[in-house]
Order: sequence, then structure tokens, then C-alpha cells
Amino acid sequence: MKIMMWGLALGILALGCGPWLQSCWGIKDKEPNVAWDRIKQMGTLANLTYSSDADIHVEYGDKAWTKIIEDQQVKLVMVTDDTTKEHWLGIRGTANRHNALMDAQYSKEKDSQLGAYFHKGFHRLAKAAYDEFTPRLKPGYKIWVTGHSLGGAGAAILAMYYFQEGRGLEQCITFGQPKVTNEKGVKKFWEMPLLRIVDNKDIVPLVPPLTIISALHGAYRHAGEEIILKPKGHWLWFSKHNANRMLLTGTWSNLFHESVEDHFMRNYLAKINKIMAQ
Repeated sequence: MKIMMWGLALGILALGCGPWLQSCWGIKDKEPNVAWDRIKQMGTLANLTYSSDADIHVEYGDKAWTKIIEDQQVKLVMVTDDTTKEHWLGIRGTANRHNALMDAQYSKEKDSQLGAYFHKGFHRLAKAAYDEFTPRLKPGYKIWVTGHSLGGAGAAILAMYYFQEGRGLEQCITFGQPKVTNEKGVKKFWEMPLLRIVDNKDIVPLVPPLTIISALHGAYRHAGEEIILKPKGHWLWFSKHNANRMLLTGTWSNLFHESVEDHFMRNYLAKINKIMAQ
């Protein structure tokens, strides 16, 4: 009987800790060969998508190409390095009312090419970015894709197109990315090289929350590996995401607390710099 009670208690503890089980148990941070230089590189690009074209060209010179997608009100940045034969593709996150409305479209629509359902707003952003970026890709160049928040969601779906087409996707690295697809979509792109960087107090990676609308065609799920940034330069790595489902009321009740500040891209870069300085 005691053994059964202990088993039940451990089960409840595991459910309560969710993806932060390692943190609850106090397991030491560890992860094989995390490329923090590359994470910072992509984080810098994701951050600069919010900046002016002048600031972007100061950082990247004539390697950079930028464009605003008018109907989406989203900025795209493409950096082409002919020396390393790489393309870096960045999509700006939420920056205006139009972007916020795009975030709020919890309903899904099916992509016949990808064979899965996706968040309607994020999916349409990714398709628009695909139409702009793809004609500018050079044969044989490696592709890195990044974005923060809304931009991270668009980047993840954009990467799925390139992964499926075999265009040389090296990796997609996102920051504070919300969920974009359901369980079927996650399984279909399980092998895609996606790394999500998440602040441990950021609420956005937990949305869309579980509602009647968002549950149609299956509840939203995350794909890819995950690094959770913690205070004082600590971090945790997970091979797959196992976030607890949240009700709409639970999500929005936390939205106006510290989680909003922790979502900003500058916060992500500050924590990454602290980790790299150790």
C-alpha cells in the first residue's frame, strides 16, 4: 500500500512539474554541444528584424536584403554570406495591431503541401515569407531560419517547407515561439532540425491555449528541441516539448505580469550573453 501511495505521489509531482521536471528535481544543467555562438547569431538577426533598414545594413552591410510584406505588415530580413554559402532568413515578430490580430487567430487551416493543420495567421505569414524568400535562394547554400514570437511561428512553418523540399535547411532557431500545429503536424516534422529558445517566465510559448476553437483538428503542440533559459545564467535542455495544457483564462490572467517583459527579444539576448560569459 505504501509503495502504491508513493507511486501516486510521484505521478502527481511529475504532472505538476510538467516540462520543468528536471528543475523540480534539481538535475544539473547539461546538453551535448549546444552551439551558443550560432544561437546568439540567430538571436541577433531576430532582434534586428525590429530595427530600421539602416541599422540592419550597419550590422550586415550589402549582405542584407529587407522587405515589408504589406498585407501581413511583417518585415523580412535575408542575409546572404557567399563565403560560407549560407542564407540567414529572419521574420519580425509582433510589432503592431495587425500582427496582434494575426496572433489571435486560433483556428487552423490545412496545408495540402505539408499535409497538416496549422494556426491560420502563422500559416499565412509563412506562405507569404516563402514566396518572397524562395526566389532569392542560391543553389547549394545552407539555410538558417529564425524569428521571435510571431516571427518564430512563421519561421518554424517556413522551415517545414524547406525541410520537406530538401532545400538544404541547416536549422531553424526560434525565440519565444508560440505553437503552430497539432500532434499530427509535430509527428510529421519530428526529424526537422528545430530548436526553440524559451525564457522560463515567458507566457507566449504556451499559446495558443486549449480552447474549444483551438482544439478543433487536435490541440496545439510544440515540435523540436527546447532550451529553457533560467535566471543567473542557468538553462535546461529538453529533447522534446511536454508543456502542460493551459485554459484560456489561465493564460490571460498571467499575461499582464512579469511574463510580458520576459518575452522581449532583448531579454533573450541578455540571458544568452550571460550564459556565454560564464
